[in-house]
Amino acid sequence: MTETITLPGDLADLVKRWTSDGAMKFRWPTDDEINFKVSGESWGDREVEQELNRLNPEDAIKAALQKNEGPAIDAFAKYWRDVPARNVTDLTRSFKRVSVALLAMNAALIAYKNTSIKNLSELKKYLDDNQKWAWLPWSDDGAIHKRAVAMIGVFDLADQTNLVKFRTTMANSIATIKQEAKLYDDIVKRFTPDAAKTGDKLTDE
Repeated sequence: MTETITLPGDLADLVKRWTSDGAMKFRWPTDDEINFKVSGESWGDREVEQELNRLNPEDAIKAALQKNEGPAIDAFAKYWRDVPARNVTDLTRSFKRVSVALLAMNAALIAYKNTSIKNLSELKKYLDDNQKWAWLPWSDDGAIHKRAVAMIGVFDLADQTNLVKFRTTMANSIATIKQEAKLYDDIVKRFTPDAAKTGDKLTDE
């Protein structure tokens, strides 16, 4: 399994230094992209879908409905279409949607981390080059610091664009997962056939 993407030590020191005094707004994300990948693959696992289909005795139900008739079998057929069969179909589709959402979060986090590392590396190079002038007797420490802060501002501005894209993907995926959670609540609330009404149908001949 691929290791979690972490901020290299020298870049972590840079971020710590410039965020401590408020000059830098950037924050390294603490989420672990591997968790999203593992969860996404688990929800979309082909074996899960196969197990749901295995638990769905659709062929046996169809055979029973074809060979039998009457109010009892009609009541059962209606119940089967409205609850168990529908549940299996809904769950299969839902698990796939949750899987896609989680894997999208994984991809978005990887992209944002890698872009941040690239941009921080370029920023560090500039800051290191800028600091080289500090040893000169006539160097202006104030001017050096001002240039550094200005470049950090440019970095933060670019990061905001990347951050908005990242957060949008995460928010959309979370919204999808929350929407699917409503389905699971709905399945729990779906009732079995009304025994009294079924009994009435059996005797109403």
